[in-house]
Amino acid sequence: MDMNGKREEKAEETRLLDTKEGKLVKALIEKAPYAEGSVRRERRVEFKVPAERVHDFLELASETFEMLMQISTVDWLKDGEFEVVYQLWSVSEGVHAFVRTRIPRDEAKLPTVMDIWPVAETYEREAHEFFGIIFEGNPRLGPFLLEPREYEKHPLRKDFNMLSYVKAIYGDDFDRYDESKTNYVI
Repeated sequence: MDMNGKREEKAEETRLLDTKEGKLVKALIEKAPYAEGSVRRERRVEFKVPAERVHDFLELASETFEMLMQISTVDWLKDGEFEVVYQLWSVSEGVHAFVRTRIPRDEAKLPTVMDIWPVAETYEREAHEFFGIIFEGNPRLGPFLLEPREYEKHPLRKDFNMLSYVKAIYGDDFDRYDESKTNYVI
């Protein structure tokens, strides 16, 4: 990058720090130097936090971001990781935050955040059932939405073979499906 590019980048960084969003990011990063933060656009910020510090960070963030809106999961199969995304909303500031952390797929564990936001129970149960992530401290990680026979299958993982699963469950009733994938019969 040439000098003009660096100057423009620095000017943009300074401009963002002067915004409401930039000040929120800066304040949180000062309290949690282990995290990375950025302003995505007006009313939208993003943080990347190491998995071992995510609970600490979310506890700090809850002082400004009063609401947990959602916990979602991205399966990065080739990287062997899940990315867990906590979406927060600051009622007082009108800012939406994404807090991202990555965990290994084969040892998918995170601490629960039910002690910060009780509504997290529902989102954690969903992530547990569909991806197999264990939220340590959540006492209700049993079957939630799926049938008992489906509970341990984690159907939203990218390596889940839906065709094999349906054949195993429905057997001969499955002959309505044309395996050439040219003729779907409902």
